Amino acid sequence: MNFYIAHILNSNFDLIHLYNLTSANEPKKILNSITELFEVKNIEQLLVLIPAAEVTSYKFIKNKSLTDQINIANFISDIDLNFIDSVSNNEYILSDEAAYVINKNFINNLNQQLSYLNCKVLITPEYLINSSELYDSITQIENSFMFSNKDKTGFTVSNENLDQYIDIVTNEKPDFNPKIFSTNRNLNNKFQSAEANKKFNLQDVTIEKIKSLPNFFKMNVTLSLIIKKMNFTKIQLAASILSILFITLTPYYLIYKNNHQAQIYKNATLNIFSSISQDIKRVVAPKNQIDQILKNTPSDYRANIKLPDLELFFKYGGNYFSDITVDAKTLTARITIDSMPSLQFNILKSSSEKFGIKISDQNTKNIDGNINGVIDIKYENN
Repeated sequence: MNFYIAHILNSNFDLIHLYNLTSANEPKKILNSITELFEVKNIEQLLVLIPAAEVTSYKFIKNKSLTDQINIANFISDIDLNFIDSVSNNEYILSDEAAYVINKNFINNLNQQLSYLNCKVLITPEYLINSSELYDSITQIENSFMFSNKDKTGFTVSNENLDQYIDIVTNEKPDFNPKIFSTNRNLNNKFQSAEANKKFNLQDVTIEKIKSLPNFFKMNVTLSLIIKKMNFTKIQLAASILSILFITLTPYYLIYKNNHQAQIYKNATLNIFSSISQDIKRVVAPKNQIDQILKNTPSDYRANIKLPDLELFFKYGGNYFSDITVDAKTLTARITIDSMPSLQFNILKSSSEKFGIKISDQNTKNIDGNINGVIDIKYENN
């Protein structure tokens, strides 16, 4: 795995030191913007160290039985007096024993740009790069000195301010006795550390060490990012947009179509009822309303209609009817009969008048007691 560390040295992202931890022989690269990281084609994992000026750390024991939102609220209420700017101008990240306050504009801008990288990204304060849960330490990288405490808090000072901060720290913590990873003479004289004169090398940072650090990276998901990550062609992009539009708009179209059809049905039903009775202005329960109309209609106006029982006629001989053709205009039907027992055929003929049906023509043959052929029937609605 090609593993890199990008050390951002200022808030404008225009001075970045890039180290390749996989290849110890590759020299440090100096970048003038975040976008130059996209030119490094073989990055698989990237650790970004952000300047201490953008992130302040506090000792804070997280209550694991509470949500992060409640823990953050408790933390803010504890240290509210220490904030110079508005609480809303910051982002808050908690680890088990420390809390970090980061400039919101800085971290949002950084996350947005790093989201476009096709690799695993981690962001952490620069002063934690050589931290340990077993001891405090002071680590020199270039001309900066990282003060890292066992509780994952820390800060960074320049070489010019080193002596002043050492005095401040030792006054506040008289038993302060850190391990020194520097060749600075004043540090070596001040603290008798077993690691004195040992210069810190970023090549010594391991994957296990990285996993123990708090990660401030949060992918900023946007449409342009999705398009870039998916590496769509123009045709694929157009097809995807059309698919999204289809999925989004189809439910609205179906609802519109359903409402339109319902309105047509409602208007047609009202027109039918209005043609029957001018008193009807609204159809609520069609069946009940038509029953009421019939109930109030004088018997002299009701048609006396007797319909032939075609269904019963067809059912009686249906097993032997291979084809039925009905002409509703002439009130006739032609039926093809296949192998109907002659006894059943005679019963059907003699019973046809009871069904309101008359056999007008018969072209059949009796073969071995079975009737085959065609009959024409006529029925009346009167």
